[in-house]
Amino acid sequence: MPVLTDPMGWFTVEVPDGWNRHTEDCVTTLRSPRGIGLLYLSAARHSRGRQDSFGGADFLSRFLRSLGLEVEESEIALTPGLGCRIYTYARRTESAHWTFWSVTDDETALLMSYACSLAELGRESEEVEGIVRSARLYHSAPLH
Repeated sequence: MPVLTDPMGWFTVEVPDGWNRHTEDCVTTLRSPRGIGLLYLSAARHSRGRQDSFGGADFLSRFLRSLGLEVEESEIALTPGLGCRIYTYARRTESAHWTFWSVTDDETALLMSYACSLAELGRESEEVEGIVRSARLYHSAPLH
C-alpha cells in the first residue's frame, strides 16, 4: 500500500491503491477512485516538545469550535493507536456525515476529517478507518 509522508515529516499514513492525493500548504486531501467523500489531513506540533493532552479531546473540541461546532469533550471517543491515541467525533446533518479525528502522541497532533453524503455513508468507511489507524507520528529530534 502506498505511504503518504507529511511535507514536514511529522506523520505517515497508508493510502489505498488508486486514491488521489493533493497537498497544498501542508493540508492533504485524499479522494477514493469512487469519488464518494473527501478526507483532509493536517498536522501540528507543540513547539516545546511533548505536553500532556496536546492533541487530546480538548484540542479536538477547540478545533471543532473553530468550525462553529459546539462539542463537549465527553462527546469525543478515545481509542488506542500504535504509539498514539485516537480521538474521534462524528456528526450528521440532513444530507451529510462528518467524522473528525485527532491522532496524537502529546507532541504531534494529526487532524483528519472525512465528509460524504448520507446516501453514500459506509461505502468507504473501512478504507478511511484503515487510513486513520495506519497513522504513524514522528517525534522531533532532541536538541543538544
